[in-house]
Amino acid sequence: MLLIFFLFEIKVRKIGNSLGVLLPKDSGVTEGELLVYRKMGSIIQLELSEAKKVHDRGLIEESFDDFEKGNTVTEKEMTQEFGKYGWGG
Repeated sequence: MLLIFFLFEIKVRKIGNSLGVLLPKDSGVTEGELLVYRKMGSIIQLELSEAKKVHDRGLIEESFDDFEKGNTVTEKEMTQEFGKYGWGG
């Protein structure tokens, strides 16, 4: 597998009592997205995939909570409620 890395300079800015960076739109990062970072000596690595796994795991756990509390809807109930909008049709 061939990996190609591109290096870009990003200016660090003071934001309140913290530091921040502005990423270009073509970085693939979207607003509100969680990033995991690792510091290895003088290298800081930002990673999207681990944060997405953590986020997805949280959503799955929430859905199990809903199931255990009985907060579920059957296919028949969905069809009755939303059939006029094309659900189940």
